[in-house]
Amino acid sequence: MSYLLEILGRAIAIDIADLIWHWLNAVKLPKNPDESAKYEQLGKIVELMGALKLDTAREQLRFYLFENPSCVRGRMAAAAICLRDNQLREAIEELNSVYMRQPNNTMALYALGHCYERLGKESQAVEFYQDCLKFKNYLQLPAQRLAAIYFKNGRLEKAIEQYELLKSEYPDDITAIVTLGQLYVATGRYAEAAEAFNTAILIHPDNFQTNDEPEIDMLIHDGQLHDALEQ
Repeated sequence: MSYLLEILGRAIAIDIADLIWHWLNAVKLPKNPDESAKYEQLGKIVELMGALKLDTAREQLRFYLFENPSCVRGRMAAAAICLRDNQLREAIEELNSVYMRQPNNTMALYALGHCYERLGKESQAVEFYQDCLKFKNYLQLPAQRLAAIYFKNGRLEKAIEQYELLKSEYPDDITAIVTLGQLYVATGRYAEAAEAFNTAILIHPDNFQTNDEPEIDMLIHDGQLHDALEQ
C-alpha cells in the first residue's frame, strides 16, 4: 500500500508556470506579417519571464494586453505570472479567457485543472483533466492527476482505467506498469497483476533483481501477494 500512496504525488510537484513558459516558447506563431511586431513584443515579455524578471514582465504584459486583450498567448503568459505569485483565482480568470476562445487548448485545460485541484475543487479539476485527455489522450500529467483524485476517493477501478491508458500509450513506462500491477492487487485482480509485473520484469529485468527470490517465489505460490510485493 505504501507504493500505491505514491500515486497521490504524481505530477503534483510540476511547476505549471514553468510548463506554460515552455509552451509559450514551443508554440508556433501564425505567419502573419501584420502581427509580427505584436508577437515580437510578446516574445520579449516571455524572455523576461524566463529570466525571472517578473516585475518588468508583469508591467509590460499589462500594456500588451490592454492593446491586445484577445491574445491567447498573452493571457497564458499572464496566467503563468499569476501562478508564480500563487494567485490561483487570478490565474483561473486568465485561463478561462483562453478556454472561451480555444476550448481545445490542452495547456489551458490542464492548468485550469491544476488550479481547481489546488483550491480543493476536485469535481471541476476532474472535468478539466478529462477534457484534456479527450483532445489528447496521450498526455501523462492529466491522467496521473485523475488517477490520484480517484485513488484518494477510493475509486480504484477508475484509477486503474487511467493507468491502463498510460500503459497503452507508454508501454515501456515501468512506473506506470508496476503501479497498475499494484492497483490490480489492491482490487483482487491477481492474474492481471501477475501479468503486469511479468511485463515490467521482461522490459527491465535488472530493476527487479533481489537476493530474496526463493522467499518471494514461496509467498507467491502461497497466494500471499501483498507480502511478496513488500519483499
